[in-house]
This record gives sequence, structure tokens and C-alpha cells, in this order.
Amino acid sequence: MNVLGICIFASAVMVTVGAVYVTKLVMEAKAKIAALESNRENRSVVLPLRLQAYERMALFLERVDPNQLVLRIHTPGLTVSQEQNLLLTAIRSEFEHNISQQIYLSDAVWQKVCEAKSDIESIINTVAADYDKAADSREFAETVLAVTAEKPVVELAIQILKTDMQKWAY
Repeated sequence: MNVLGICIFASAVMVTVGAVYVTKLVMEAKAKIAALESNRENRSVVLPLRLQAYERMALFLERVDPNQLVLRIHTPGLTVSQEQNLLLTAIRSEFEHNISQQIYLSDAVWQKVCEAKSDIESIINTVAADYDKAADSREFAETVLAVTAEKPVVELAIQILKTDMQKWAY
């Protein structure tokens, strides 16, 4: 009878351990399923925001492209100094308006956007340095456009933006 009791006790312990193990496996599986569902829900919310950020950065780059910017800002009768300041102010304003989008962009893309902005500002400042600050801005504006044609900063940044965005869109 003593051996029978030990066998029954051992069987009960084994059944209990087995039940605990199976329960643990079921709970882990449920946790994984919940995490996958949460991840899917997060993606459905974040993906549209991320794509919108890429769109906004493309628009930013187009708006600060000197080919667009000079045409939008240039006003006959401005001095080189005035036009330079207006161009740089417009770039900074556009940048500040879109700066929050960086949280949805990859680090490489954000870096390229910042480099493009800096390169455009540098082109404007470098060209302005070659002119008398009080001179009429027409020739300055034409030179900015000519230099930009030789160095397609915006086109390169937009290409990187498009390539990176496609990782998220498909």
C-alpha cells in the first residue's frame, strides 16, 4: 500500500507539472499573438504617418529648390543682400515647419535632407559673397540658378527619399 501511495502521489505531481507546462506554453503563445496584433495595429497607424512624412519632405525639398525658390521670392528692385536674406529666411521657415517629420524618416534620409538644406544655403551665401550687397539682385538670382543647375542637390536628396520610402510602402 505504501508503494501504491507513492506511485499515485508521483503520478499526481507529474500531471500537475505537465499541466503547468502546457498552461505556460498556451500563455506564451497568447502573448506572442497579442504582440503580433499590436504590432500590426501600430503599423497600420504609423505607416500612413511615415508615408506622409516622406511626402512632406519631398514637398519641402521642392519648395527650397533654388529653381522654385528664386522664382517665388525674386522681386525686381531688391538688393543682393535683401534677396539673400529672403531666400535664407524662406528655407529656414520651410525647414522649421517640417522638422517634426524627422521622427518618421530613417536617419540616412533625414541626414540627406539636412545636407541638401545646408548645401542650398551654402550656394546662396557663396554666390552672394561674389556680389556687392547693394547691387540689384537680378544677376545674383541668375547666378544662383546657374550654380544650382551644375549641382543638383535637391534631385539627389529626392532620389534618396524615394528609394528609402519604397521600403515602407511595399
